[in-house]
Order: sequence, then C-alpha cells, then structure tokens
Amino acid sequence: MTEAELLEHLNDRDWHVRHVAVTHGNATERVLLAALKDEDHRVRYAAVEHSNATERVLLAALKDQAYAVREAAARNRNATEIVLLVAVHDKDELVRRTAACHENATESVLLKALKDGELEICADAARNPNATESMLLKVLKDGCQQTRAAAAENLNATERVLLEAVQDKLPYVRANAAGNPNATEQVLLKVAKKDEDSYVRETVAKSPKATKQMLLEAIQDEDWHVRVAAAKNLNATEQVLLIAVKDEDQWIRRAAACNPNATGRVLLEALKDKEPDIRFAAVNNPNATEQVLLKALEDTDVDIRLAAVEHPNATEQVFRQASINDDARVRKAVAHNTRASMIAKIVGALGG
Repeated sequence: MTEAELLEHLNDRDWHVRHVAVTHGNATERVLLAALKDEDHRVRYAAVEHSNATERVLLAALKDQAYAVREAAARNRNATEIVLLVAVHDKDELVRRTAACHENATESVLLKALKDGELEICADAARNPNATESMLLKVLKDGCQQTRAAAAENLNATERVLLEAVQDKLPYVRANAAGNPNATEQVLLKVAKKDEDSYVRETVAKSPKATKQMLLEAIQDEDWHVRVAAAKNLNATEQVLLIAVKDEDQWIRRAAACNPNATGRVLLEALKDKEPDIRFAAVNNPNATEQVLLKALEDTDVDIRLAAVEHPNATEQVFRQASINDDARVRKAVAHNTRASMIAKIVGALGG
C-alpha cells in the first residue's frame, strides 16, 4: 500500500480502518505524523508504537494530551537523546520513569532523572546500565537510601563502585553490592564475616563467587539463614558440608544432603540423621555411591530402602543385598528393576 493510499485511509470514518492504515508496515513519517492528529487515542498510540516512528514523530507525540501516548513515545526503541530529554521533563511520573529506564538513555538524561522529585525515578536512573561509574559513585556519596541501593545493584557497576557500596551504613545497600553479579572476591571480603547484619552475610554465603574460606566462616555463623545459604552454595566443599550435615538445624542438614557437591562421606553422615526426609535426600543425591546405597538398605524406613534400589547408581551388589531384604516391597523392586541381574531378580521374586 502506498503512502497516498494510507493517508486516504486515515480520513475514513471508522477508527478501525484508520488503525489498520497506521499500523501498516509501509507507514511513513508523513503517515505517522498525520495519525497523531487523529481524534481517537488508539490511533495516535499505534502511530507512536510503530517501528518506523522517527525522532520527529516521537517529539510530536510527547505533546499529546493522553499520557499513554506520551509514555509510548518515551518507550519507543527509536527514542533519541532529544526525545528522552523531553520525556524526562514530562508532568506525568510514568513518562519520566520510562525515560529513566530506557536503553538509549544517555548521561544527560540520567543526570536529569537523578534530580527528579520522585524517588522511584531517581532509583531507576541509578539502576540503568548506561549509568557511568562517576555517576554511581556520586549517587553512593550524596544520594538517598533508595537511590544508593539501586546503584549498588546496577548491572554495570564496577569493582570501585561496589567497594564503595559495601561500606554504606545501610545493610540492604551493602547486601545489594554483595549480591551484584559483578561483585569480586575483594568486594565480598569486605563484608563476608565481619558485617554486623546477618542479611548481608547471607548474601555473601549465597554468592557463586564465595570462596571456600568464606563458606567455612558462613557455615559456622550464629544465624541459621547464613548457614543454610552456605550449605546450599554450589561452591561448598566436603569440609563445609560435613559441618553442615551435623548442624542442629534440620534445614541446614537437609541442604547439605541435597547439595550436588555432597561426597559419599557427607551422605553417609546424613544417613545417620534422625529425620527420615534428610536420609531420603541423602539416598537420592546423584552422588550416592555403592557404599551409601548399601547403608541405605539398612534403614528402618522402607521408602529409603526402595530409593536405594531405584537409584541410577545402584550396582549388582546393591541389588543382591536388596533381594534378601526382609520387606517384600524391596525384594519386588529388585525383581522389576531392568538393571538387576537375573540372579538378583529370581532371588527377589522368590522372597530372598
């Protein structure tokens, strides 16, 4: 459809026809500008959302009386610095917030947004990945607590920024810095053991960059939230998990039994637990060895014995031991297991 045809359709009485015209892939700047004069906000909104919308179209849309049309202009991926600078001055909070979050927001746009009277907009600007190191450092020095917290979680925050953030007086700013994907070992070391707030220490214990030493300290923390985070950490070593599996708190013991790094030694320790669900977690761990599974066959809980038989790591020795178990359900499980030898199946079927 040509530009002339689209312009003609924009004069149709039916707004649906006008809407089809403005959403057409061939809609030009002239067509979109004409659509912005439409009496129906749905047609104007469609013009602003169009992928062909130019700077001129978006600037014109930012004068629209409907805030939804202005917000769409601020959200358009074609929005330039000039467009966003206009949008960040808009009377409506949502329009300004959209500009502060925009992927094309420049330093000038973000600096303006950081001075906004609405704290959420300031925080959005500090959180924007386009915020520079100097901007974030200034926010951490002079900004309100909400903005500082946002700066600490900025995905492009540098080590320098995060080292500044972990020294903040507010725990959740320090926690955001410790939980930032860019947090280095040096950043984590600043708060690992000595931070007075347990939430900050817990964040360190959850970090994929937490070192062996950090986790050793965390697993002996006075707060159980910190200890359970350490027990769940994928960097947890055997030493960490052996401490965790003997913890007074069952959630920490269970986390150790479920950890993918749990060794046979850890799982054998977990099989001594008084709680059946912890022993069940241990026998179902993918790292369960033949020794672990044989030990599980001695458990008083039949479900744990059955889990040992059904485990992918079950060996012929496990099947033969299970085939003479005093519980018929365990023997039957051997008889029906496709990996068990014929001898084990026959013994199990005959009742041991």
